[in-house]
Amino acid sequence: MAMKKQHRLFLIQVAIALVIFLGTSFAVKSIFLKDPKAQSYLSFNDGIKNMASNTYSLIDSLIAQNDLTFDPTSGKMLDKVLNNLKYSEKPKFLIIGSSQMRVMQGEDIQDSYQKMVSRKMAQFTGDKYATYNLSLGGMSTPEKFIMSEKGVEIINPDRILIAVTPWDGLAEVIRPEVKAIVNKTYKKVENKLEKNGNDEAVTNAVSDEVFPLNINSKITTAVDKIVEDNIDIYQKRSAIKKWLNAETIGVLKEIRDVNSEKTEDVFRTNTPAYWKTFNQDLDNIEGWESEIAHTGSKSIKIVNEKAQSAKWTGDDILLKKPTDTFDFEGWSKAENVQNSKLYCIDFQVIFEDGTSKWFYKGLTFNTGTHDWELVKTRIQFDKKVTSIKPHVLFYGGTGTVWFDEIKAMPVYNGVASENLLPNAGFEEELTERVNVSYSYTTAEWVRIQQNMFLVVDQLAKLKTKEQNVFLLTPFWHNNEKTAYPQRAQYKDLVEAVKKYCVQNNVAFVDASYILSKDNFGLYTNGEKKGKIDVLHFNAEGHEKLAKYIIKELNL
Repeated sequence: MAMKKQHRLFLIQVAIALVIFLGTSFAVKSIFLKDPKAQSYLSFNDGIKNMASNTYSLIDSLIAQNDLTFDPTSGKMLDKVLNNLKYSEKPKFLIIGSSQMRVMQGEDIQDSYQKMVSRKMAQFTGDKYATYNLSLGGMSTPEKFIMSEKGVEIINPDRILIAVTPWDGLAEVIRPEVKAIVNKTYKKVENKLEKNGNDEAVTNAVSDEVFPLNINSKITTAVDKIVEDNIDIYQKRSAIKKWLNAETIGVLKEIRDVNSEKTEDVFRTNTPAYWKTFNQDLDNIEGWESEIAHTGSKSIKIVNEKAQSAKWTGDDILLKKPTDTFDFEGWSKAENVQNSKLYCIDFQVIFEDGTSKWFYKGLTFNTGTHDWELVKTRIQFDKKVTSIKPHVLFYGGTGTVWFDEIKAMPVYNGVASENLLPNAGFEEELTERVNVSYSYTTAEWVRIQQNMFLVVDQLAKLKTKEQNVFLLTPFWHNNEKTAYPQRAQYKDLVEAVKKYCVQNNVAFVDASYILSKDNFGLYTNGEKKGKIDVLHFNAEGHEKLAKYIIKELNL
């Protein structure tokens, strides 16, 4: 029987798609392996694979001991976890949150799970509760709703705690493994002592999928397993994904983005305080000039042998008192500068309404070769400014440039105030670790608050024997520095959520500032390597948090 034209066309399309996929995949792999940095990413990949293997073994061990109360794989084997949760006749306390509630800073979960906040709560209350921790890394608000509803269905908890921080308060994506549990029915915890013929617990989930969808799911699972075991590029996927992400970020950093996160590859001494350089021939050490300066003994330097989007940049600076007028100025010296598209001082300006603007009018320098040149301007914007971020740019040209004495002075009633920029003359050396920080626009703060209100609504809706709990998780802070530098906005958020919890009969626990800087460590790989991890805390931090929750709830 001759193949129909439509079938033939379909097979041709499948073949073309397969060829393109394989060709692209192996091309990416080839480029990746030629990158000098590939080995570090492969080491990361091996670590991921070893950790995955260990966590899978941990699940089986905990199931055998009737002690599985959390997901060591952070969602990768969620179905199996929900299928085999611990049986207990004690009152049950369910915790749902992001990685802060399950990650032990500096330790692998298979070695540290006994120190987790949920385990410590059970320990410090004399095992009054059987605590279950169904937190997943990067858990979005909709995912927390799904998990809380599924947790009520399976565990029937006496009390539920949902943990939130602004960082995950913006997340709204539902990952496939979480979405997949919605239409599945799991055996309830209190029924899990039923035995089969081999005297083993019967814990199979019942899927709502019917033929042929259930057959399709089994085929998909089998194919995934074959691909994972036999295709080399799939086995290296974590390394390649991390590498592609880093390369992409390198390109995207050239795009002006008001929400771009401040990064530095590795913390080192002998670098200028506050300022960091990107996309040039020199690094933060080599670019800190000690032989040429306009005043003092230091300046910052950019060398471009080929055209690059080179820059030095500082962090966001929040104004204590908003204003619409600024005096901007700075000095630069040039040597053989050619074909530059943008050689200037540039300020990223954030307004009260959350909008932003890049301003460099009147702040551009001459090209060629020249001694120290001053640029300065006074600008009155059409609305008040709440924060600024300074940049000195040398885009698209070749040559060498130096910068010194960069200033941004807010003007009130026609009088310029002191310069806002730290280390404006580049004389001071960086003497402490750099921390990651998260700043948001006005519109984003509104969304964060709305999502937190939705969490409160969810907790009020879920029927449990005891009052449910809204928790603001701890984060790093040290003197004037903090994970969320917009202190006024954070304070307003806390007050609003606390009031809303009272209105809805939900217990409110604010653990934001209960930990010290010593409870937080450093990122050890990736683009944030060497910077302070401001959201994840160590075992002592988990213990402090457990005790604080117990005290606040009078458990």
